[in-house]
Amino acid sequence: MNRNDWNLWNNLTFKTLSYRKNFDIVSTNENIITLYDGMISEIRLGERKPPRPVGEYGFSVWNIDLAKKLGVDLERLLKAHDSENTYSEMYDVIKKNVIDVRDYKRIVFVHSFVLNKKYRKRGVTQEFIETLYRDFYWEDTAIIMLVKPFQDNPIDADFYFNRKKVVLRESLDGVDSKIVSATEYYSLNELLKKQDTEINEYKLFALANKCGFNRINESYLFIFSPEKTLERLRKKLEYSQHVDIQ
Repeated sequence: MNRNDWNLWNNLTFKTLSYRKNFDIVSTNENIITLYDGMISEIRLGERKPPRPVGEYGFSVWNIDLAKKLGVDLERLLKAHDSENTYSEMYDVIKKNVIDVRDYKRIVFVHSFVLNKKYRKRGVTQEFIETLYRDFYWEDTAIIMLVKPFQDNPIDADFYFNRKKVVLRESLDGVDSKIVSATEYYSLNELLKKQDTEINEYKLFALANKCGFNRINESYLFIFSPEKTLERLRKKLEYSQHVDIQ
């Protein structure tokens, strides 16, 4: 840990919106799924400026316990949503008997995560995983992340390259606000230049491992184990006492 990264972590906020319906919209029994979209921001109180966007994420929570009580066919539900890479990958590993979703009461599926270039390699991803751990992890919960090059995920690629905008504000009154494309703000065009799929995957897999995720078979899904997050929390506690002394 270093002081600059520590100061950044201390000023990060995670704003998460949930979307839930008690009735189905597209497919039967999809009301066991709650969708979440979130924004990571860096607060700038000392500069008397609005928060600066850092990154965005998306995940869903499947209430497996309720699904079992209602007799929901989970494989059929996954199949109905297989246009999304996360669910199609999950369907495949279930069919291969690699994992049984009924071993859990809830499953958190992390579908997307994107950061501004300035904030990469500074522990922001680990901070995000910590928020998931704090809010959603229990021994009967699985946190499963899709770890796949951004440009190879059609749904995310379409959304961020073609539709998503980012609002930037430099003054509290909003006078200096401007709207830029997510492609520009998150430097996504640089990803398109990285054509070596093997290297791209290796870097992402290494980051997932660093955050405590282990690959499920040969899929692009990784399942969370809490040991590294707990170790990091202990180190942060120890470091915070050192910083306070200083």
